[in-house]
Amino acid sequence: MNLNEFALSPTVYGLPTRDELVELRIWDCHYHGFVRTDNDRKHFETMRAVERLGIERVIALDIGGDTNPPWNTFIETEFDRRKLEILRQYPDKVSGVIRIDPSDPDASCRKMEKWIRNGPCIGIKYTDGSMNNRDKIPCSHPNNDPIIRMARELGAVVYVCAWFLVGGSPCRVDGANRPGSSTPLDIARLAQRFPDVPIICGHSGGEWELAPDVIEPHRNVYFEFAGSDPHSGSVDYVVKKLGADRITWGGHGPSRSYATELSKVLDADLSKTDRMKVLGRNYRRITAGIFASKGIKIDV
Repeated sequence: MNLNEFALSPTVYGLPTRDELVELRIWDCHYHGFVRTDNDRKHFETMRAVERLGIERVIALDIGGDTNPPWNTFIETEFDRRKLEILRQYPDKVSGVIRIDPSDPDASCRKMEKWIRNGPCIGIKYTDGSMNNRDKIPCSHPNNDPIIRMARELGAVVYVCAWFLVGGSPCRVDGANRPGSSTPLDIARLAQRFPDVPIICGHSGGEWELAPDVIEPHRNVYFEFAGSDPHSGSVDYVVKKLGADRITWGGHGPSRSYATELSKVLDADLSKTDRMKVLGRNYRRITAGIFASKGIKIDV
């Protein structure tokens, strides 16, 4: 017996093999390989882990605009031009979502014209209120309406970093949120105004037991498991609340462990069909149209 082979075999530990992971057709809709750097080294290092785990595609959330302090969505660097080259060089592996700033909707729409309508990107991202958001405006503010109307016209997906951060005095569910940060309540208000635009509630809304009740009435809102604390049973709970058709998954690499993030879904008591929905099929379904507009056929 080769003890090294025994020690490294995932089947010994009840884990899926790479071939089994490939069969699940995993799409990572929360990829940070480009953030807080001025070169592509981190990206290609992270993509080695992506390849090792058989992940089919990553969606980079840090495209177009400076992602380093001091934050500015509209200052493009030489590395931003390199990111554009990478997206065009690897259209079958890497896709991009651009950061927008609701405190400047006109500039945000111009950026969407450049990077989405006339570029390779497929959606927009609302960041935390302290980053790329000069006036600290959440996604529910009326400033967002022209941005979301353009997203609807382009068929772009809308991603929102959303958190319930408990704290404050007196303590409340959003008492520790930064000014301008979006909560699941903000997403619900935005979704009510734009019921035909797909919106992803990122980070499990910060509280996976509370956020599903807030977004449940809004069928265009999807619940993302990425970057929030791992809890056994969390995916099962949200599937019972929302159904498997409204959940997406992201690895949040390299700032989170892919093993930890995947375990949230692999731990859940799901059928293979529902597991595949969560790990990629749902995201492919809501983005197939914009991929087609860019000449990329997606097998949902």
